[in-house]
Amino acid sequence: MKVTLERLPESRVQLEIEVDDERLERSLDAAYRRIAKRNRFPGFRPGKAPRAIVERAFGRQGLIREALDDLVPDVYNEAIEAQDVPAIGQPELQIDSLEPLRFKAIVPVRPTVELNDYRSIRVEREPVEVTPDMVDQQLEALRKRHATHVPVDRPVQWNDILIADVSATIDGEEVLRDDGAEFQLRDGETLFVEGLAEAFLGLEKGKSRTFDITFPDDFHIERFRGKTATFTITVHEVKEEQLPALDDEFAQSINADEFPTLQALRERIEADLRRTLEEAAENRFRTAAVDKLVEIATIEYPRILVEHEIDHLIRDAMGNDRQQYLAYLQTIGRTEQEFRETWREAAETRVKRSLVLEKLAEAEGITVSAEEIEQELDSLVAPMGDDAERFRQMFATEEGVATIRRNLLSRKTLERLSALARGELQEEQA
Repeated sequence: MKVTLERLPESRVQLEIEVDDERLERSLDAAYRRIAKRNRFPGFRPGKAPRAIVERAFGRQGLIREALDDLVPDVYNEAIEAQDVPAIGQPELQIDSLEPLRFKAIVPVRPTVELNDYRSIRVEREPVEVTPDMVDQQLEALRKRHATHVPVDRPVQWNDILIADVSATIDGEEVLRDDGAEFQLRDGETLFVEGLAEAFLGLEKGKSRTFDITFPDDFHIERFRGKTATFTITVHEVKEEQLPALDDEFAQSINADEFPTLQALRERIEADLRRTLEEAAENRFRTAAVDKLVEIATIEYPRILVEHEIDHLIRDAMGNDRQQYLAYLQTIGRTEQEFRETWREAAETRVKRSLVLEKLAEAEGITVSAEEIEQELDSLVAPMGDDAERFRQMFATEEGVATIRRNLLSRKTLERLSALARGELQEEQA
């Protein structure tokens, strides 16, 4: 067997393989025996027809094609092992010649990552400020969550809660029907399409209204774009939102022990806001540091990694129900390939981030010890109480431990990168 190796862009390798005649002949003999067993030949018992008879019936080319089913995969696997090719996916095969047997195999290989001067990375973390207005907004949201909805006998106004029927047709075909829908009319918020919410204003309980709305050219459902729909709405019930007074009594209604006064509630909201904003700022800081690492790195990877990541993203978003996925594509008016393209940029970003973090862990010698895994297991099962041991056994499988190890390694690597980006490791570098 002769093998020529050529490295291609995008982490691919091309192997040109030529199989020696003796190897091909042995495979042809095995192929002839398989064909003889599968087919009937007059005058011969199954599997006993001579090769000449079989070859006359199927032709030498037919025997060769039968032989390729086993020969090509075997030869390919031997070639990548002999050439030490770090294949990470299935090859693209092209048969150039049958006699002698020559074929090309283009195979994706492990990515290559050079971090370059990664220790010079610096990123500024944005400051966090909690203002009185922000606390007021949270208090207002809390009031709304504790609001009462009181039925009223008057025309519909903004902020009312409605129970209504909504239907729409386009060219006589019904495209929307939602009977008994309950929703709140909020000024400035679109209800399905611009103009629908406004149409409810002034209607009274038991009354209906029919009207036309033309969908904008950039509407999120592609098949509706630019078309005019006839809507029919019927109001069954109107409720008014009544907010509680913002005083000590309201704070006590949330939790009398923790919030005896409105001021105590404000202080808790401020502390919770600060913690949430600090966590968000830290996440943005870490993401910026990773993206900076991607920016200075030299990365080459095969397209198959992006395709796999698109698969993961779609599965996370849509679940595993194939029929539901296809129905969704039909609803939004896109082909599967068009929908995949909308995920490509996010998938490429995730692949690059993952690759540089993996390389950073290697460059910095970051590892996860068995003791750290045990400690993580302890923290995972601690809240489980009496079921802790059962959950420990669930997590302690080979797959579970591998997941814990990956998560810990990712966490430690991000912590290391954060320290680098803050300039906290300058002394160590010196």
